[in-house]
Amino acid sequence: MSPRVLVADRSPVTSQPLRDQLAELLGAAVAEVAWAPRELALDQLRAAVAAGRAFDVVVLDADPGLTAVAVRELAAAGGNVRVVLIAGGSDGIALAARCGASDVVMRPLSAAELAFRIAREPAGDARADKRRPRKTDIIIGTGPWIKELYDRIAMVAATDVTVAIFGESGTGKELVARTIHTSSPRHDAPFVVVNCAAIPEALLEDELFGHVRGAFTDATRDREGLLAAADTGTLFLDEIGEMPPPLQGKLLRVLQSQEFRRIGDDQDRRVDVRIVTATNRDLDQLVARGSFRQDLYYRINVFPMHIPPLRDRAEDIALLVHHFIAKHRGRLGKSIEGITPGALRRFASYDFPGNVRELENKVHQAMVVTEGPMLTEADVVLPL
Repeated sequence: MSPRVLVADRSPVTSQPLRDQLAELLGAAVAEVAWAPRELALDQLRAAVAAGRAFDVVVLDADPGLTAVAVRELAAAGGNVRVVLIAGGSDGIALAARCGASDVVMRPLSAAELAFRIAREPAGDARADKRRPRKTDIIIGTGPWIKELYDRIAMVAATDVTVAIFGESGTGKELVARTIHTSSPRHDAPFVVVNCAAIPEALLEDELFGHVRGAFTDATRDREGLLAAADTGTLFLDEIGEMPPPLQGKLLRVLQSQEFRRIGDDQDRRVDVRIVTATNRDLDQLVARGSFRQDLYYRINVFPMHIPPLRDRAEDIALLVHHFIAKHRGRLGKSIEGITPGALRRFASYDFPGNVRELENKVHQAMVVTEGPMLTEADVVLPL
């Protein structure tokens, strides 16, 4: 069933454009987008429950002066409605963590980002629409870069255009690819990941295209490759810059004709698949050196997306730290409520060459060793 959304804002004038944009972006995925002034939202939620038309999501303006108690009251009055906060600064992040809000969207606001977060699948809801991105499939961040990224995802998700994602290791390129797939018409079909750098060159062709019986000594039966496994879905080729030149030509043929041939086969096979690629390499340089085909580069680089390194978006560190605390505390069986300002400053002062992946690792380490309800400076161990 499509969710009903209540926007609780200070003014109908400022909320109307947002409601119109949400209705357009979510389309049939949402049943209704209504508005109420924040001071009357509690009454409207109770009335909706009494009428048997409870809201599923409340988009709540956290400024000015919203309290954790008020957020919990709204959630309870709406029958445990999911609350998505709109906030500015780390105070909003901390408020979301304290009050149990399901999500927080930072200003400057992007309607596309808010639409993705509204569409998150409620935890444990087996009936949820598969098209809704899972909570773990949402990119965490704030500032202009995340707004532009969500806008570009919304722009390309509904198409079959080939997407090339550029960024350093650990920045979340696979997460972006998964979000594109989950938000696309192919959302019910497979999302198949191939790490071109992790599979030996001698095996990569077989992994991708498969083989027929007798193709080589150990080929005792036919084997479908990952390309066939991704049929009707999305094939994500991570570290595409590491793909050997002979395979680049075969991939080019797939992109041009949607056809491929298994090793040892004399028949072409058709496949309906969307290709999304990612790399931490400079493909322009690889093309100039002759190690990456220029014609393939043009084919995969139809819609480029660039993910900045964490050192260029230090304002995201606080949001990410709170996110990782919430993610791991249940698994560790610890009642960790948050992090002290001093510990947060330690994280913010480090460059994180391993980007978000390294930050998550360090937060997880600190949570393992801490003995109190808050992560402290003593718990944070970073390289010198």
